[in-house]
Amino acid sequence: MIRLRDVGFRYDAPGAAGASAPIALRQISFAVPQGGFRWLLGPSGAGKSSLLRLLALGARPTAGTLEILGSNIGHASRAALARLRRRIGIVHQDFRLLPDLPVFDNIALPLRLQRRPEDEVRDEVHAILDWVGLASRATALPPQLSGGEQQRVAIARAVIHRPALMLADEPTNALDELQANRLMELFRDLSGLGTTILVATHNESLIRRYPAHELELAQGRLVRDG
Repeated sequence: MIRLRDVGFRYDAPGAAGASAPIALRQISFAVPQGGFRWLLGPSGAGKSSLLRLLALGARPTAGTLEILGSNIGHASRAALARLRRRIGIVHQDFRLLPDLPVFDNIALPLRLQRRPEDEVRDEVHAILDWVGLASRATALPPQLSGGEQQRVAIARAVIHRPALMLADEPTNALDELQANRLMELFRDLSGLGTTILVATHNESLIRRYPAHELELAQGRLVRDG
């Protein structure tokens, strides 16, 4: 699960320190139970990316308490954070694929970090490549793919290890309607199996089609939780 109590976050900036550092989030408090699904909403600059960065363990809060999957992030050691990251799946808006690795190896990475047997890795990767419709692109490098194909690879990599927490930043932007609907059905299935999911989006039609609890940010504050 996720629990935030009065979480604040200031960005490090050259020459900025203490109270002069830019504030991205202010006194954010909410909880998401294990298996819960949340839309993360708000205009550009509202703080969605900063919140996702904290939840992805890319930074620690500068105020308040953040608990993820039973761990207090403010007090966790580097080794504990590394173990937690392996339980989190992330779909970045800019994909963040490794450009020198073929599609197969990009998707296999989370399983190999878990030291899963290679025959199991092979079976899992081929199965999810079929699901995202990229079986014929397994040996291609990311720069050889279209934007939509790269998005599907990023999604496959994020879900292949069945994470306990899934974070997605505009995951349907480069997908056609069919693929977007398939992704949302997958998120629903994962939520039903106990994965906690937060999806940041501006896609109002998608929100209407798949209504769920909404977290809305504005100017670094949580203005709606419901």
